[in-house]
Amino acid sequence: MRFVRSTEIDEHGDLATVVITLSERMEVLSNALLNGGHAVTDTLFVMQVPHKTPLVDPWAQIRAERDRLGLPQDAVGMMTAAEVKHVYTGTAVEYGGVEAFAAVTAGLSNQVVAGDVIDDMEERSRISMERYRRLVGGTINTIGISPVPLTLEGKVNLMIPMIEAKSAALGEMGYRETGTTSDAIAVVCPAGDERETFAGTGTALGIAMARSVKAGVIANLVKRGDYPVAGTFIDALSRAGIPREELWKAAEELYDPNPDWETETIRTMFEGRLDVLSNDINVSSLIQAALSLDVLGGKGCICALPKDLFETDPIHLIADEMIGIQIAVYIAGTRGSFEFNRFDRYKPGIIGTAGPFTDDMLCGLVGGVMSSIYTELFDREQAERTAEDARRP
Repeated sequence: MRFVRSTEIDEHGDLATVVITLSERMEVLSNALLNGGHAVTDTLFVMQVPHKTPLVDPWAQIRAERDRLGLPQDAVGMMTAAEVKHVYTGTAVEYGGVEAFAAVTAGLSNQVVAGDVIDDMEERSRISMERYRRLVGGTINTIGISPVPLTLEGKVNLMIPMIEAKSAALGEMGYRETGTTSDAIAVVCPAGDERETFAGTGTALGIAMARSVKAGVIANLVKRGDYPVAGTFIDALSRAGIPREELWKAAEELYDPNPDWETETIRTMFEGRLDVLSNDINVSSLIQAALSLDVLGGKGCICALPKDLFETDPIHLIADEMIGIQIAVYIAGTRGSFEFNRFDRYKPGIIGTAGPFTDDMLCGLVGGVMSSIYTELFDREQAERTAEDARRP
C-alpha cells in the first residue's frame, strides 16, 4: 500500500510493539488510547501489555512506550494483550480500482456479544486464563487506511464496514460474539480538498476495506488457534436454558420405582451415562443439530418451513422425531425407541417447554439413557438368578 512506508515490530522481553510509519502525514479518526479522536500524524502503534495485569495508569504507560521508541508526540497509540509479534497482520485488498489496507491485531480472551450484560465473569475468566496459558490474549485493534481523502462523515461511514467485517470474521470462525470489551478502531486517510463522503458497505472503498479487515482478523485468529470453546453437549443444553438437573427431573417423573432398585442408584447411573455420552461425537452432533434447528426455525430460516408454521410443530414435521429416535436407538438399541415413544407421549418436565426439535431430542436422550439403565439392571438381575440356579444342587 503506497501510504505505508514501513511496519516494524519492536520486541522487549516477552512483549512487543508494532509501529506503522506512513509515507506522509495523514488524518486519523479513532478511539485510540493515545491521541484518539481526530488527529494528524505519520505514525501509529499498537503496544502489547501483560495479560490480566492491572494497568495502574495506561495513559502514562503508553506515553512512556512512545517515548522509549522515539516516536513523535502526535503518534496514535493503542494497547492489546494479544502477542503482537505473532498476530499482527497487514492486508491490502483492491476492489473497483480502489485499494484499501487494514492493519489488525486480534485476540478473543474477553469476547462479548454487543448489548449482552456480562454476568458470567467467572466462566469468562476461566476461558481467558486457559487461552493465556497458550499465549492468546485479547482485544481486536483495527487500523484501516483509505487511499482517498474523506470528510468527517466519510470517516465515520468507513467504520461501519470495518466493524461489520470484524463481526463477520468472528461469525465465520464459529463465534456468536461480535468483538471484545476493549476493541479499538482507526480510520486513516490523506488530506485533500476533494473528499469522499460515502464510504459504506456498498461503495468500492467500503467493500475493499471490509475484505481486508475480514482477512486480517481471520488470519490472526487462525494463527493463534483461537476458536470458540464448545464444551460438551451438557454445556450447550445449559446455554439453551436446559440445565443438567432438569434432565434428571424429567427422567424421574416417568420412572416407576422398582422396589429392588434404589432411586438414588438410578440417578447415579443416569449422571454417569450423561458424562460418558458427553464425549460421544455422534450424540453431541445430533443434540447440537436439534438446538440449532430450533434457533433457525424460530427465525423462519428452515427451508420449506415458515416461522408461523414451525411454531405450531406441524404433524407432518417428522425430522424432529427422527433425531430423537436416532439418539435413543444409538444409546440403548431397539429398546430405546420404545422409551423414546413413552417420553414423547408425556413430555415430562422441561421437555414439555422445549421447541419442536429440542423436545424430541431430549426425549431421545433422556429416554435412551433410562432404557440403557433398565437394560443393565435387568440383565444384572438375570445373571444373578442364572448364577444362583447353577449353584443349586
